[in-house]
Amino acid sequence: MSKVIRIQRMNKTLMKEISQAIMTEVKDPRLLSLVSVLDAEISKDMHYMKVEVSLYSSNEIHNIKTLEALKTASGFISSVVSKNLRLKFAPVIEFKRSHMIEDSVRLTNKMKEMTGDDSVDESQPE
Repeated sequence: MSKVIRIQRMNKTLMKEISQAIMTEVKDPRLLSLVSVLDAEISKDMHYMKVEVSLYSSNEIHNIKTLEALKTASGFISSVVSKNLRLKFAPVIEFKRSHMIEDSVRLTNKMKEMTGDDSVDESQPE
C-alpha cells in the first residue's frame, strides 16, 4: 500500500476518532456550539495534525468560546485518539475554523427571502 493511501485512510479514521472524542470525552462547559469535524490532515511523520471544524450556534460568542475550548483540549483529544488507535506518537493537533455550515444556512435563508417561500426543498429538481 502506498504511503499516500495510508495517510488518506489515517485522516478519515482520525476524523471519526476526533469527533467521537469531542462528543464523549471532552467535558468543557465552553463547548456551546455544534461542532462538526470536516477534515483532518496528519503530517507525513504523523507528529502534527490540522483539524478543520465547523461551528454552529446562533451566538458568535459561543462559537469563539467553543473554538477556545477545542484548542485548550487539543492535547487531551490527541492523547485519547492516540490511545484508541494505538499510535506510537500523540500528534500535536491544531484546530482551524471553517464557516461552511454558517454559510450554507445563510445561503438557504437568502434563497427563502428571494423566493418568498418558507419551504425551500433541495431534494426536488427544478
